[in-house]
Amino acid sequence: MEFESTRRRFMQLAGTTATVSLAGCNALQGGTSDGTETGTGPQSQTQTAEPATVTVGVEPDQEQLRERQQEIQSELQAGNLTQSEAQAEYRTAQESLIEEAISSFEERATSDLGLTIDDSVSEAGALLITGPPAGLIDTLSVESVTGLFPQATFEQIRSQVRTETPGAAE
Repeated sequence: MEFESTRRRFMQLAGTTATVSLAGCNALQGGTSDGTETGTGPQSQTQTAEPATVTVGVEPDQEQLRERQQEIQSELQAGNLTQSEAQAEYRTAQESLIEEAISSFEERATSDLGLTIDDSVSEAGALLITGPPAGLIDTLSVESVTGLFPQATFEQIRSQVRTETPGAAE
């Protein structure tokens, strides 16, 4: 039985936008077109740097998800579940684990990293966060974080989830 992967779907949504955003990274290196320094390089950044807003991808604990998948497959093979019931159980387990990952991330982000959670799309494991650049970069050390993406990626993910979810409310 094959289950859909939230992480894979998120990465598909975010991949194109992230690639395009990398093309503009050279503009942040602190130089101007005439070769003079502008003072925006790494040495000039401090803790008082302007806050930024980015999209963060979070995934559920993969070990727990695999264990739950194996349990569901055993139930399916034993004839205790139909194919559609097994898929529904897997989706429920996946949603529960992603909610746990998001909750854990939110707690750490707000208390340890000084970040603000602006919004989230739990179905895709995407959060819109704002904070100092150092705190945003530190999110990459959180085990459940799959990556940082441009702010615009969040709205793309939200739109994609709404079109895939019948009856999704705003």
